[in-house]
Amino acid sequence: MNSGFPLVKVSAWLTLFFALCSLFSVDAQVNISSLPSDSEAVPNVTTLERAIEQARKQGNITQAERLTGEFHQLALAENAPISIADSYFQQARNAMERNNYEPAHDLLNQAIRLYESQDNQVGLAKAYRQLGLTYRYQSNYPQALEYIYLAMQISQQLKDQSAIASTYNSIGLVLEKMGLLEGAAQAHQQALELHYELENKDGIASALYNLGDLRRLMGDHMLALSYFNDALAIDLASGGKKYIAYSHNKVGYQYIELGDYQKAHEHLNTALTLFKHIQAPRDTDWALTSIARLEMELGNLEQSRVLLDGVIERAIKHNYKSLLVDAYRLSASLALKSDDTKLAIQHIDAGVVQARSNNETHDEALLEALRVQAYIKEDALRLAFDALLAQKKLEDETLNASRINTIATLQSQAEFVRRAQQIKLLEQEKALSKVKQEQAELGRNVSIAGVAGSFVLFVLIYSRINQRNLNKRLTREVALRTTELEQKNIELQAAYQEVEAISLTDKLTGVHNRRFLENQIGADLEKSQRVYADWHDGKTPLPQQADIVVFMIDMDHFKRVNDEHGHGAGDVVLQQLTQRLALVFRQSDYIVRWGGEEFVGVARFIDRSDAGKLAQRLLHEVGATPFTLPSGVSIYNTCSVGYACFPSAIQQAQASDWQTLIALADTCLYEAKNNGRNAWVGIECIDAPSANITDIATTYFESGADKNKLKVVTSYARHNL
Repeated sequence: MNSGFPLVKVSAWLTLFFALCSLFSVDAQVNISSLPSDSEAVPNVTTLERAIEQARKQGNITQAERLTGEFHQLALAENAPISIADSYFQQARNAMERNNYEPAHDLLNQAIRLYESQDNQVGLAKAYRQLGLTYRYQSNYPQALEYIYLAMQISQQLKDQSAIASTYNSIGLVLEKMGLLEGAAQAHQQALELHYELENKDGIASALYNLGDLRRLMGDHMLALSYFNDALAIDLASGGKKYIAYSHNKVGYQYIELGDYQKAHEHLNTALTLFKHIQAPRDTDWALTSIARLEMELGNLEQSRVLLDGVIERAIKHNYKSLLVDAYRLSASLALKSDDTKLAIQHIDAGVVQARSNNETHDEALLEALRVQAYIKEDALRLAFDALLAQKKLEDETLNASRINTIATLQSQAEFVRRAQQIKLLEQEKALSKVKQEQAELGRNVSIAGVAGSFVLFVLIYSRINQRNLNKRLTREVALRTTELEQKNIELQAAYQEVEAISLTDKLTGVHNRRFLENQIGADLEKSQRVYADWHDGKTPLPQQADIVVFMIDMDHFKRVNDEHGHGAGDVVLQQLTQRLALVFRQSDYIVRWGGEEFVGVARFIDRSDAGKLAQRLLHEVGATPFTLPSGVSIYNTCSVGYACFPSAIQQAQASDWQTLIALADTCLYEAKNNGRNAWVGIECIDAPSANITDIATTYFESGADKNKLKVVTSYARHNL
């Protein structure tokens, strides 16, 4: 034996070997005794919870639901809030296995309320992560990240490495769907390393599966297939039917990409059978989408069309948003193969609208590429589209170069962990096989230790040889990226800052949301207040460029757009509206989607005398140019604006209450709407600091009272009252 080889490692591996022997010898007993017999006493909640998880892992959701019902009744009988919360959590998991995300969402919220009441941080972390995943499956990615990130914060505080690893996987899944591949790769890589350290086979399988999906997106189908096969091997050993089905589906899809249609057929049909068995309708349609792709590649276009039409119909009915985008994209490709460009463009349009709604920019780009193919097939503006194709190719090459660099940075570590896991699986397989043989021939005796020692030596020598070969292949790449790998923690921190930024952004328009305004505006008001306080105290001259002006902006007759042209057209109008708002406000100002077609603009540190000019510019930018709908139709639309200035009372100190400022701006907006729309109304100041200034403004607009207390300006008349 090599003198540099630590004996402690031999001891450790021998210990693992005997543990495996022990596990094998009692495996049948454990499986049989995991559920109580009718003659036994009523099981406790811990026993039931383990049985529920085992039934779910085996794909027996009906059994899991029955056991969960017993669990819930037992928890209620014991009047144990945490156990009741756990029962809600288990019910939600069962609902998610059947792709019933709305009921799962409600059940998880009930669990969260109970966990919060008992200050159960472990329960909160797992419930938040699961709630985030329900939003992910509903394509609400910003909301998904918000809850998953909450779970990460709690798990890190608890130093729960297993939960942290699983949460990294969840973050990576959401970022991948949003097209943020760099952040997704970093999250999945971190999950893989943590699961490997914890020797969590299921976690390793999930991380390899997810990294394989990233390689698939990058077009490296051979390496993706290798990852998926590794994940499938671990899943098969673990026995979880849902994950086995997932891996079979991915392996089958990769075989389509590589042209091995026979193997693709075998894996996809296995996945379909398993999904049907566990009664997961969304996942069943996912497998059918893959089979439709296979039929299309085989030339069975009619059969592929029947499958896809069914998937699209069910995806619309059950609100499978992300799957619907995939189905539209594949349907458009099928239509192009069938020379049906009209249907292709129709499904491209529908897919683009859904992808934008889902905030799936990568899928939107793929659909736009299909649109180029459709127009070229129609011989429309050939030269223009040839140029567009060339431009797109260059953009894709640039983007892919960046993405490949990101993935390559992590490749050496991923390869090492993956190979190490292969060795560990081989070791366990050989160890179990050896145990069976020894039990059959000689029973438990000293020869097991000799065989184990030889086996361990073989594995370690094999490991070193394999690692040496791997190192030779990766030396150059690892050398180039050593510095980047050392900065991994910094990069992950940057990724989480990006996650936080996403959670403060409106997914449709890309501008800030209410949460952002709530977090930011208070500091601005306090700063403005301090400047005016210094003036009141005689420390500085009358402030300049120190006012905060809040604009409430609402599209006029927006309901007509939705009613006459559809909600997809309405979404496009709102996206174009935000682009026009950005022409009026500075980068240092805030643009916030307040709700529906209503937006808030915050002009920071200006003179209030300029607010009317900004309001007039808003009317002009919105109303002067037509909005272009997805159908190609152009429509004109206008907006109404109300604004209020802070401090409202210039001569006296005033509390920095941003809610009151919003209420004043909303009151002015209401007045502009009442005066024919396409107008603006603003309150420059209110000389009544101790009174309810919102009531004063409302009374003034309703009856003209309190004229001496307000200075109101409008686009249709100017008041100095």
